[in-house]
Amino acid sequence: MLYGLPGARAQRRVLTLQKALSLGRSENPLKSQYKYAMKAARKSVQVQKSDYLPNLRFVANVGHANEAPRIPVELEKDTVLARLGAQNTFTSRFELSQQIYAFGKTRHAVAAAKYQSKSMGAGYNQQMFELRNKIRAQFYQSIYDQKLDSIYSAIIPFARKLTEINRVRIKNGVGLSPEVLSSQADLQDMIARRASARNDYRKALVQIAHLTGQKTVNFDTRGQLPHLPEQKNLSVYSNVLYRRALTHRSDIDQLTYQSKQQKALAKSISAMKFPTLMLQSDFSYFGPEAFGYYSNLSSRGLKSYNWRVGIGINYPLFSGFKIRSQKKRNMALAQQYQEQKYELKDEIRTKIRTLLKDLETLQKLKKSNELFLKQVKANIRILKTSFKNGQIPRLTYIRAIIPKASAEAALVKTRSQIAETLVQLDAVVGTDISAILKNYSFKKTNEP
Repeated sequence: MLYGLPGARAQRRVLTLQKALSLGRSENPLKSQYKYAMKAARKSVQVQKSDYLPNLRFVANVGHANEAPRIPVELEKDTVLARLGAQNTFTSRFELSQQIYAFGKTRHAVAAAKYQSKSMGAGYNQQMFELRNKIRAQFYQSIYDQKLDSIYSAIIPFARKLTEINRVRIKNGVGLSPEVLSSQADLQDMIARRASARNDYRKALVQIAHLTGQKTVNFDTRGQLPHLPEQKNLSVYSNVLYRRALTHRSDIDQLTYQSKQQKALAKSISAMKFPTLMLQSDFSYFGPEAFGYYSNLSSRGLKSYNWRVGIGINYPLFSGFKIRSQKKRNMALAQQYQEQKYELKDEIRTKIRTLLKDLETLQKLKKSNELFLKQVKANIRILKTSFKNGQIPRLTYIRAIIPKASAEAALVKTRSQIAETLVQLDAVVGTDISAILKNYSFKKTNEP
C-alpha cells in the first residue's frame, strides 16, 4: 500500500524513475535559465565579431555664434579673411571606419567568447546530471521507505496478536509481566518505525515534485532498487570507470574551456601592444548658408561639402603597464583552472576507489543479511508446520515471526545503501555506470 500526501487518491498517478527523469529534464526551471544564459553567451560572441564589420556613424551639429567668425582664404599669394555667411551654422558628417589588421586581437577575443559559451554549456550539462542524480537518490529513498512500510505493516498484526496473547496469559496466571512489556515495546517500536517510514516517504515525494517541476504531489512512486553485479572484487572496475569519468565529467570540460578562455583573452590583450590599422573615410556637408562669399571669391569659394579617405593607425606607446598586468592576470587564471582540473582528476580517482570498496563491504553485508533472513524464514516454516501439527503452541510460532521484520528491514536498508552508493558513483563518473558494469563484467567473464 502506498502512502503519499493527503489529497484526492483517485487522481494520484504512478511515477516511475524514467518518467521522473524525463520530467526533470523538461520541467525543471534550470532549462529555461540555461536558455537565456546561452542566448547572452551567443550575443557576446556576436559583440566580439562586430569588430570585423565596418562602423558607420552620422554626426550633425547646429550652432549659433554671437558674431560671425572669419576664416583665412588664400588667393594668389594673398591671404584675406572671408566672413561666414551667418551666425547660425549647420554641419553634418558621415564617418566610416573599417578595421584592416589588429594582430589577432579581435580573433582571440572571439575565441575567448566562444570558449565562454562552451563553458556555460558544460556547466549546464553538469547541473543537469547533478539534478538527475538528485532525482534518482530521492526516488530510491521513496522506494526504500515504501518497502519499510510494507515490512512493518505485515508484521504489526502479529505483534498485536502476541501482545494480546501475553495479556491473556497474565490474566490466566501463566504469563509474566516482562513478556507483556517486551511485546508492547516491540509493537510500539514497529508502529513508530512505520510512521517514520511513511513520513520520510512524504518528504521524498515533496523533493521529487520540486526537482521535477511539479506544483502538487499527486503521484506515488513505483520501482525497484538497483542491483550490483555478482563479483567479489569490484576494484577491477576502478580504471575503466576512471577513464569514463575523464570523458563524461562535464565539470572537467568546463575547467578546460575556462582555461582556454583565459589564454585567448591573454593573447587578445597581448595584441594590444601592436598597432591597429584602420580604413577611415568621411563625407561632410556644411549647409547652403555656411559660408558667405565675396564677389571676387565666387569662382574660388569654399564648397559646402567635401569627403576624404585614408588609413589610420592606432599605436599605444605607454599604458601604465595595464596591458602587461592584464595579460599576467589572465595567464594566472588559466593556470589556476588547469590546477583545479588536475586536483579534480585526483579526487575522482580516489573517490572511485573508495566507493568501490564501500560497495564491496555492502555487498558482503547484503549476503550476510540475505543468509540471516533465509534462516529466519526457514525457522518460521518449520515452526508453522509444527504449529499446524499441534506440536508447539501458537505463542511460540508468533514469537518466531517477529524477528522477520528486523531481518527484512536490515536487508532492505543494505540494498538502499547500495543504491545510494551507486548514485554517488554515478555522480563521480559523470554517467550511468549500470550498463558499464554489466558490459564490462560480461567481457571479463568471456575473456580467454
